[in-house]
Amino acid sequence: MQYLVSARDLSGSVNLGRDTAEAALKKARELIQEGYLDVRICTPRGLLLSPEEFDQLVG
Repeated sequence: MQYLVSARDLSGSVNLGRDTAEAALKKARELIQEGYLDVRICTPRGLLLSPEEFDQLVG
């Protein structure tokens, strides 16, 4: 597990591990579509990315 996707909603917060940047990005986008707030991706190097910065993962 290299990437951590975190988010919160009215019932609490979730933290989900993903092995690849692509998988983390897919899950983060799904959470946003489901209405979760404060969606973030933490990279293996500890960089915390907000949705506006997700494009840094793919390149």
